[in-house]
Amino acid sequence: MSGGDIVLVKVETEIHEERVEVIGNVEGGILAAEWTADEEVLAIASGSHIQFRILMVGRSNLLFMTSGFEIIAEVPLSSGEVSKHINQVSVGWGRAETQFRGLRAKNAPRDPTLPEKVDQGVLSPDDDGKIRLNWRGDGECLAFSRIVEEQNKPPKRVIRVYTRDGQIESFSEPIDGLEGVLAWRPSGNWIATVQRKSIEEADVVFLERNGLRHGGFALRSAGASIRDLAWNSESNILSILLDDRLQMWMMSNYDWHLKQEVIVAKEDATKFRAFWHPEKPFILFTTTTGTLLVRND
Repeated sequence: MSGGDIVLVKVETEIHEERVEVIGNVEGGILAAEWTADEEVLAIASGSHIQFRILMVGRSNLLFMTSGFEIIAEVPLSSGEVSKHINQVSVGWGRAETQFRGLRAKNAPRDPTLPEKVDQGVLSPDDDGKIRLNWRGDGECLAFSRIVEEQNKPPKRVIRVYTRDGQIESFSEPIDGLEGVLAWRPSGNWIATVQRKSIEEADVVFLERNGLRHGGFALRSAGASIRDLAWNSESNILSILLDDRLQMWMMSNYDWHLKQEVIVAKEDATKFRAFWHPEKPFILFTTTTGTLLVRND
């Protein structure tokens, strides 16, 4: 519960047993929670929110718990660790202050190995401000997406990667317009997330486990908000839930192609959700208020 209670609801109970039991409380409230696929480890993001413009950001802790709700690790989160990491790995290539500005250099063709623009992590205007957690398929690594505030700097969204026992592995490189939705590919090589480029343009971008970007593709109908991403069990189909439709993308010859699109009725849009079968790669469940559809396409 958002107030911090961890509630256990038993499917089957004995006559003398309570069906609903509050087994503990996480101080400061719960912002997000996610089980590993084997249900052996539970990750909980806790803490209080601070209002920033229209977004909710603030201090937070990350808890790793066993299936018996014993704490494995409690990780305090701070923007300082993000700044320290970025300063250590950034060498400034592409920045004006690190480039030679002599006459010959000005007339020379641009070095193709240098980026035209270096992202600073500017926050997307469509960011919903939510914290999100997503485990890799084998449950060994956790992706954790959160907005951080640094002193005298604008807020930005950063994706951290943690091991199963709560050890930090990496921070994502700065990406302008990075949004909160994310999905770790079951095969384990990429974390899919979204970069908003403008009101009408958005890309799906892939991050490696070390936080570095590894390609992506442009979305169609990107003027709508991207609400969720999900991989099928074979890691070859990525479903993307927008405000008014569900898109399914597949890769062929290293290019991504839109293979199918399901238009969502306007009255069902806010309640529409999509989930892949955990074992059968071509079965997709979609839900609206009071309706469950099983799609086998």
